[in-house]
This record gives sequence, C-alpha cells and structure tokens, in this order.
Amino acid sequence: MLTKLQLTACALTLLLTTSRAWPAYHFTKRQSSDTPPAQSEDPSFEEEYDFIIAGGGTAGLTLANRLTESGQFSVLCLEAGFNTEVVEAYATPGGNQFLKGSAVDWGFLTTPQEHLGDRTLQYLRGRALGGSSVTNGLYYARGSSQVYKRWVELGNPGWGWKDTNPPNTPELSAISSAYGGGPLELGFQGYVTDSTNGFVVACSEAADIPIVEDLNLGVGQGVKLGTATVNSVLRRSSSYDSFYQQARNLTNLRVLFNAPSSGNGTASTLPRAIGVSYIQHSTGFVRQARARKEVIVSMGAFHTPQLLMVSGIGPASELQKVGVQPVHINENVGQHLDDHSVFSTKAHANPDSSTTRMSSTPDNLQAAQAEFYSNFSGPYTAPSGITNGFKKLSVEELESIGAGAGAVIEAGLANQSHIEFLFETVWYSWIPNSYYTPLPNESYISVTASSMVQLSRGNITLRTNSMSDASLINSNYYDDETDGIMGIHSFRYLRDILRHPSLAQYTIGDNAGEVSPGPEVADGGEAILQYIKNNTIPNWYASGTARMRPEADGGVVDPRLKVYGVGRLRAIDCSIILVLPDVNILAAVYMIAEKDAEMIKEDWGDLVYEHKKKRSV
Repeated sequence: MLTKLQLTACALTLLLTTSRAWPAYHFTKRQSSDTPPAQSEDPSFEEEYDFIIAGGGTAGLTLANRLTESGQFSVLCLEAGFNTEVVEAYATPGGNQFLKGSAVDWGFLTTPQEHLGDRTLQYLRGRALGGSSVTNGLYYARGSSQVYKRWVELGNPGWGWKDTNPPNTPELSAISSAYGGGPLELGFQGYVTDSTNGFVVACSEAADIPIVEDLNLGVGQGVKLGTATVNSVLRRSSSYDSFYQQARNLTNLRVLFNAPSSGNGTASTLPRAIGVSYIQHSTGFVRQARARKEVIVSMGAFHTPQLLMVSGIGPASELQKVGVQPVHINENVGQHLDDHSVFSTKAHANPDSSTTRMSSTPDNLQAAQAEFYSNFSGPYTAPSGITNGFKKLSVEELESIGAGAGAVIEAGLANQSHIEFLFETVWYSWIPNSYYTPLPNESYISVTASSMVQLSRGNITLRTNSMSDASLINSNYYDDETDGIMGIHSFRYLRDILRHPSLAQYTIGDNAGEVSPGPEVADGGEAILQYIKNNTIPNWYASGTARMRPEADGGVVDPRLKVYGVGRLRAIDCSIILVLPDVNILAAVYMIAEKDAEMIKEDWGDLVYEHKKKRSV
C-alpha cells in the first residue's frame, strides 16, 4: 500500500556524470519482487531503480503506470506536492472552483505584465499527486488533427494525429483515455442549466459554429455540452484517480509525495543522468537514488525548465547570473513560453439560469453539497463551465480584421480553430473589476473568449540557483499586436452570442444583462482592447519551455523526448509542446506520456511490449 507514505518534503537534484563507472555511493538493489516498505516508515533512499520520474503530475503518474505494468522495470516517482486527498473538494465537479489557493495549488504569481498595465496574475497549478489534472476545470478534448500535422512539419516525425491517438470507439459511454481503453474515465456533467443549452444555440447562430456530437475525432470546430473527466458517480477522474490507483499496489513502483526537486549539475562535456539527490525535509537528511536506465523530468512548464537550469542545462546568461556551473548550454530552455489567455463579458442572469447562488451563502453551499453526496444531483454535480464552442476563421476573415492577423496564417495556424468561446454559469473569474462589482444577492453568467493562436511568447527565468525558490514566470500576453487584433474580434463575437435571443432570454436588464464591461465600452477598438487587457487572466495551458524541436531550431528535446546534450535524461510533460492544441492541453499531455512510455519500453527492450508489438503486426 502506498497511500499513507510518511510526508517527506524535500528538494531533488539531478545527478550528472561523465564517468563510465557509477559513483561511489552505496546502493541497495531493489528487486521487482520486493515488498515496498510500509508507508509509515522512514524510507531509505540509498536504493536504485530502473527509472526515476521527477514529478508525479498528469504525465508523471501516467508514465509510472505504463513503465511498471509489465513488471520488468522498477520505478521511483517523486512528487513535490501533497497527498491529493488532503483537499477532498478536488474530487467533486462543483468543488473545483474552490481549489484556488488551497493546499493543492502552487499559488504561482507572474511577474508584472508589461502589456497588461503591470498587473501581476495568479497562475493556478496543481500541487499534489496528479498535478493539474487534480485542479483543472475537468474539460477534456483533443483538438484538431492539423495541429499535430504542424508538429511533424516542424521536425518531429511520428507525432502526427494518427501516430498519437488510438482507434476511436463509437460508444461514448465506453470511452476512456483518448478513447483507447485506458484507466482515465470520461463522462458528462450532471446538472445543466437552461442557459447552457441557450449558449449552444447562440454559438451556432450568432457565431456560425456547428452543433456537433463529438469534438474528439480530429475536427476541432463545433459546439456541444463538454466532455468531462468524471466517472459514473460524477467524481473527478484525474491521473491520481486513474493511472495511479490502477498501479499503486505494484511492488515495482514506489511513489512518494512531498518530494520536490532541486539541483546542481556536475560540469562535463559528455554528461549523462545517473540519478537524483534530494533533502528529506522531515529529517533534513540528504537521500540519493540511482537510475539504472533513465531519469525522467515531468514537472510541468514551470518546474521542468527550472530543474534543468539549476542542474546546469540552459541559457548561458541564466546559469551565470545565479552561479550555476554549465553542463550543456541550450539557449532555449525556459524560453518560448506559450499559453492561452481568456477574458469575459459578464451578465446579470435569472437565478435559476446560473449557479452563482450555490456558493453565495454557507447555507446554500451546504445544501448543494448535501444534495450531491446524498443522491448525486444538483448544481454541485457540475463544474462552473465546460461547454465550449470552437470557431475556425476563414483566411478571408483573418485577413479582413487587420494586417497583423495575417501573421496567424504565416505561422501555419490557418487550418485549425482560432477562437474558443467558453460559457460559465458564474461570475468568471470570481473577482470584481473596475467596470463592475458583483453583488451577493445577484446571479450571473459569463461568456468568455480565448484565442487559440496567440503569438506572444513569454519565458521562465531563475530567481536563484535553488528549486526552493519559485522561478520568474513571464507570460508576456499581448506582446504581439496580432493577439490584440484577435482579442477585439473575439470580443465582438462575445457580445453577439450574449445578445442572441437563445441566451439573452435568461438574462436580466438592458443589453442582455451585460454589466461588465457594460454600455460605456462601445464597439471602438481601443476601448475594447483596454477592457480586454484589464480583464485578461491565464487559461492555464502553459507549455513550450522545453520544446520538442531540432536543437538548431529552438528545441530542448528530440522526437523521443531526450534532452539534448545529456544522456539518459528525458523531459515528458506539457513543456515539450511546440504548438498548442486548439483546445485545452489535458488530453495532449496524457497522449505525450502514453506515447513516450511506449518509446521508452521500446528503447529498453520491454519484453511484454515487444510481444504485443509483434502480435499487432
């Protein structure tokens, strides 16, 4: 049993060497048949494993499952965050909106954003076994096949749509991880407001978005009630609930939480990863573990490049400024931060057409929770918003909205969705703004826009040479003028959708109940752009800081996700994504972990994998 492991908050370091011999540490070889130590014990880390995974998030736990399933390899997985169940609200759809600032949220802040009036933005990231699959909005979609075609065009053979997705099954009730029979469970929210259905019709008629039955078949354009990572009793299905729970009792898998990574590398010309070193915070002792085969960094778009840099792999200036000895200079580590951002219009709504009142008072919230736990019904069975519409703009429309939008075409992003419209049955994003302050006795709905083709790029840089100190996160939204042009165009669509009779019938007041920004912001571009910049927040899809591309073209990992310049070291998570899918990234991250787990098993001769491969030929 691995669920009651002693808390072992610690900092982890990559161990790198140029020697052909193993370092003179004393390790006790752990056989795959050994019984794992009792979780209440103080474990000894003077051990060795075939693979060590730094990061037990969405990708990390998926890898831990897949690399141990044959029984041939042993795996140690180290997660910085808590046991997921310390915040029980994570498991409920209606509880997801209360996870911000909780023990399972890293609570990151960006640097002051130059193009957003120096606003500092909260950035939500999961800090628990399961990572952000534990804290996200539960929406699951795969996006357009054309995005993955672009991955191949940019130097990554074998990563096209057909290479990255298993065959589909027609029965939606039977689908699982990317419709391929994995442990991840998918379903639909329980409670659906009438305004949600009105939004679907409004998207179709006001924004010319087709109503579709499925958004997971490679054509990412359309609108429908969203697919959610929930099981049959409307509980969250995260990588913790699915991949980890399936594998947790395997004797060749050891998963530790409260074990964050840190690092200093060893200078060399031909380095390779040999293991990890970390400080067990509960005792203060340094522990070390050897990886017989590989170390896998799976810590996300912020921590993965940070660990690489503090271990000596990164831009020369970054290493120099914090006194890290270079191991391999790669100017792209931490650069090219890609993300989607969002902004919303808000409207005063009929109480029955919103879920605002569910949490407006403690009594209301207790009643909603009681209804959920007693019979799985009511507003607590639904996230605040997972019904989305995805619009593809024609080349003519892209060209017509301004010269800057032509850059979208030049970037190879013409043949995919360009704008996502999201519907929330609450005031989104939960905080008042300078245009309107939500009142406790009122109910609201929000219609939100996100560009799927943002061209601005940010970066992750070092504050110090320690993983104990958060990196500097610069999202750099709206640095590229094209993003402003797309934002203004998206805003005008938002108003058309909100004012369409199918949705407006559920609002209260003039202008379809619009209170933010309200009539003082007319259709003039400058006023709209100012509103957008005052209300933009992240959409939580940070990626690209360890891109999968040829190193000469700005890459950090190759198509097998091996880190350039260092042997036996891979990065496998959202940081490797070079072009964001035109949707959220959850499905893509699961796919990345699944696909590279197969590559690792192939590289290291997993006999069960080889047998299955031969049978499938």
